[in-house]
Amino acid sequence: MIKTLGPILFFLLIFSSGAQAQNPQAGLSPEQKEFQSLDEQVQGLKSEVIKINREMLLLQEKLLYPSSSQVSIFVSLESSPKFSLDAIALKLDDRQVQKHIYTYRELEALRKRGVQRLYTGNLTAGKHQLAVMLNGKTSSNNSYQQSATFSLDKMVGPKLVEIRVLSSGGGKPDVSIKEWK
Repeated sequence: MIKTLGPILFFLLIFSSGAQAQNPQAGLSPEQKEFQSLDEQVQGLKSEVIKINREMLLLQEKLLYPSSSQVSIFVSLESSPKFSLDAIALKLDDRQVQKHIYTYRELEALRKRGVQRLYTGNLTAGKHQLAVMLNGKTSSNNSYQQSATFSLDKMVGPKLVEIRVLSSGGGKPDVSIKEWK
């Protein structure tokens, strides 16, 4: 008798939960229904606030960095396991604009062909100097530092620059830039 009662109770439990899933407010008290309604309204407001916040950030970026003077600098890494990038620093026209120390996760993302936006700012039209300083370790765990200077020609409109850190078989990287149009 008990063995046949188990499957019957299991069937009734599943049937009753299926009926409640079709109408989630079926067995709720008026206070619970009101609470659930308030919770749905709060969730709706949260999503609206997130959407408005995103729009505000985009507007703020447009105001702070108008497209006519905007410059964005990105970093990509194509390295062998013989070189590990620890930090990078940027100077524009002898003024330090960015310094970044890499975490393990960021370095792994760059090794998987990721690209990091390192700097966004304003730059007037004309010729400018970009200095890149790298700190890292070679395969023999020796500290390695390298500096490279590049000339940028900024026109009216946004400027996108990619700093490419290319590591050869010897472990010491080459730094180059690519200007995106």
